[in-house]
Amino acid sequence: MLLKRSNFILITSFLLALTGCVTTSDSSLSRNADPEVAIARYVDLGFEYIKREDFTRARKHLDRALELDEDNPAANSALGLIFSRQGEYKLAEESFETALSSDPTYTRGRTYYGALLFSQQRFEEALEQFVRAAEDTTYNARSQVYTNIALCHLRLGSTSKAEYAYERSLQLDRFNAGSLAGITEVLLKLNEYKRAQYYYNRLIKQIASQALSHSPQTLWQGVRIAKHFNAHDQAQSLANLLQEQYPDSPEYQNYLSQYGG
Repeated sequence: MLLKRSNFILITSFLLALTGCVTTSDSSLSRNADPEVAIARYVDLGFEYIKREDFTRARKHLDRALELDEDNPAANSALGLIFSRQGEYKLAEESFETALSSDPTYTRGRTYYGALLFSQQRFEEALEQFVRAAEDTTYNARSQVYTNIALCHLRLGSTSKAEYAYERSLQLDRFNAGSLAGITEVLLKLNEYKRAQYYYNRLIKQIASQALSHSPQTLWQGVRIAKHFNAHDQAQSLANLLQEQYPDSPEYQNYLSQYGG
């Protein structure tokens, strides 16, 4: 698996992760006497099909959930995801707003809404949604929410607030590779190489333990840190990987510009 740049496509994919495989059939749902159980299972099926990018089947199950409860926050949020993937951004926004109007405490849907706003470069609005999501101490992906907050602050030009958000993310999940890469980059831009090296070393351990591959960003980070500390062999090794694996990347072009190959 490649450790990709932090972005909101990845964030959405991360939040879509479901435990187990949904195998409930339509016929068993139709016989279920409890509407709330039926809605939950229809929504689970909808999310599972969204993961597979089978939006037709996903929509079929979500429509059935909404027939039972048109304001259901999970079903409306899932519908918003489908509209987002299909480029129907106005409809997506309406679906997310319906979900959150019905249940303002539905944090999962709030993170999806924030991702949509970020993708439209509405960074202040996205930040507002993520900050509210981070207030939910019961939400099991709070670390990732703080990663999103950091990304918003970076787009809004507030490096210090981004650094703090990354630190909060890592307090909640010290193994969050995206936040380790993010705070490393922030510290490099601040010329705080010693601290950058600390977080980068933690990131390298995560890359190894999770069988991840370097991204252009993490290779370029390693080159800069190694160069600063005169670890010439390490810098050259990472630069060679950057050239071999990502010759067209902006990071390799930056390497050529700064160090001349």
